[in-house]
Amino acid sequence: MIFKPDQWLFAFKLYLAAMMAFTISAHIGLPETYWTIVTCCVVMNPMSGAVRSKAVYRFTGTFCGGLVSLILVSFFANTPILMIAFIGLIGAVAFGCSLLDRTPRSYGFQLFGLTLMIVAIPYIEHPATLFDIAIFRICEIGLGIICCTMVDSIIAPRSLKPGVQFKLQGWLADMEKWIDDAFEGHITDDEAVHDRLKALSDISSLSALAAQLRYDPLITRRENQLIFSIQLRLLRLVPLLSAISSRIADAEPDIRNKLTASLKTAAAHAKNGEPADEALLTQITQTAHSMDSMSEWRHLVQENMAELLKTILHNWSEIRQCQQSLEQDSPLPPLLEKEVSNTRSFKLYPDTYIAKKIFIGSLISYSLLCVLWYATGWHHAPAAVLMGVAALAFFGGSDEGGRAITLFGRFTIIALFAASILSYGLLPLANDYPMFLIIMAIFILPIGAWATKNPMAILLLAMAFSSINFQSSYQPYDFGVFLEICIANLLGIFIAFCSLGLVRTLGAKHTMERLIREGREEVLNLTYRATPRDRDAFLNRSLDKIGSLASRLEQTGQINTSSRVLSRLRAAASIAELRHTSAYLNEETRRVLEDLFTTIRQDINHKEPSDKLLAIIDNALSTAWKHESKSAKHPLLRGLIGLRLALFEYAPAWRYAP
Repeated sequence: MIFKPDQWLFAFKLYLAAMMAFTISAHIGLPETYWTIVTCCVVMNPMSGAVRSKAVYRFTGTFCGGLVSLILVSFFANTPILMIAFIGLIGAVAFGCSLLDRTPRSYGFQLFGLTLMIVAIPYIEHPATLFDIAIFRICEIGLGIICCTMVDSIIAPRSLKPGVQFKLQGWLADMEKWIDDAFEGHITDDEAVHDRLKALSDISSLSALAAQLRYDPLITRRENQLIFSIQLRLLRLVPLLSAISSRIADAEPDIRNKLTASLKTAAAHAKNGEPADEALLTQITQTAHSMDSMSEWRHLVQENMAELLKTILHNWSEIRQCQQSLEQDSPLPPLLEKEVSNTRSFKLYPDTYIAKKIFIGSLISYSLLCVLWYATGWHHAPAAVLMGVAALAFFGGSDEGGRAITLFGRFTIIALFAASILSYGLLPLANDYPMFLIIMAIFILPIGAWATKNPMAILLLAMAFSSINFQSSYQPYDFGVFLEICIANLLGIFIAFCSLGLVRTLGAKHTMERLIREGREEVLNLTYRATPRDRDAFLNRSLDKIGSLASRLEQTGQINTSSRVLSRLRAAASIAELRHTSAYLNEETRRVLEDLFTTIRQDINHKEPSDKLLAIIDNALSTAWKHESKSAKHPLLRGLIGLRLALFEYAPAWRYAP
């Protein structure tokens, strides 16, 4: 295997930090020196922002875990069974919470739960030693973090900024292509729509890097704000572009011919990053009024199209201004600058279903292994407990959690084999400190370089150092003891695998069906109550879920449903607008809308909307035309137009029936 210079550089930084931490730990007499090396292995990252964010969350989780351990022992020192029960319950809650936070902060919750079990469980029968153990662990973790941060800061720190800017350029190019396709009236095929959904997933996933960007020493606060301002505006464009694409593609040939000049002008505005001027909007609206043969429906759609186009070009203009400011460090217009200064990253919503399952799975795994410990009195059972809950916490939340835990088990076997070579073959050769450094370089450097390609290699290093008696004065375990440690680790992983299978159904198909079902339930809730805030929150959650659905649609061979996913999103946004508007309408119009909401609830689980729903939407349009407004700018007509086009793009046009 051939590694590049930057991969060897990362391996050298990891090696240097680990040796510094180990040397200082041994010199000042800390008892568990391998903790410092393990910390360096898991904290060191090719990107400086990732090093700092992980360092903060690892130390915070370790400190809080140690503190809670001391609090628990102060209450339950004389009742170890109760202490074991509370440790398991609190640890399972922490692991569940780690699945609720989809940012690097989740690592802090995971380390909180793991520290609780590392500090408290092995010493449950010797509570008097817990204070010292907690202090030693916090000191050694802190020492490893300091060494990692120092080495990374001095030797070739790397920023996420070039990579993020490269991604931004790709997203902007994709979005510009989408705008061109929409304005030209191209009917996009399912594969192209699916590619755009995957881009949406990529854009929303930028939020997972928010903490790393914030801690990146080479990215300023304003650059962060500009990056996330572009992200939010790109996401807002998705439903708007989907809506205007359907309106233009659905237009009759004579209307599209009349609109050609206006849409070319709009495309030119987009290319130059300019907002729509009044002349362009008037031109589109007057196209409708100049065609007497057009139905009332077509007039409304044209007006609505002009409003959509205005919003799209305005958003796109702001995106281009933010991009230019990011690249050239140029000032923004005062109003936009104020908006940018208040920008936060797009919110990634928690998956409470998975969090509950991991909480329950962790409790089951913990309970089974503790019962085994109690029944056998096995001295190494705490290692099995730790591995069981760690496997669930780190790998159980994915669609294929079983496969992930199995892969973790395979790497654990490799790690234990590597640990045996290090423990019984290499380290006994280290008769002095220089020879020790050479042996550690032989072991760490190639695996560290491999870790840049395969993150599981880091776990291999961490597991290897955790499985040998690696203290300041090295004395290998008796080989029988080492075998018991290996069996405990593998048993814990096996119990985690079985526990996960008991609590959740695995696979992309099940997750996709669950997300779609949850989306329908949210739409049902919108038919009962929807404020502008509810609508915005729903759109954000839906964009997040659509991003999650994109890869699963591909895995299950259902990319042909990608267009329907966007149509349902637009329909739900229109439903929210109608529900909010209904509070301000006359009695007859409200009654018609209630009939509409009732029919939506009846149709919600159907694959295709019914003709009855189309008739009721058209009836609502007639009532709104008669009693409320004849302008597509009115929120009631805007919502009805959006709903009808989202669900019945090619249905016969509505005509006003007095």
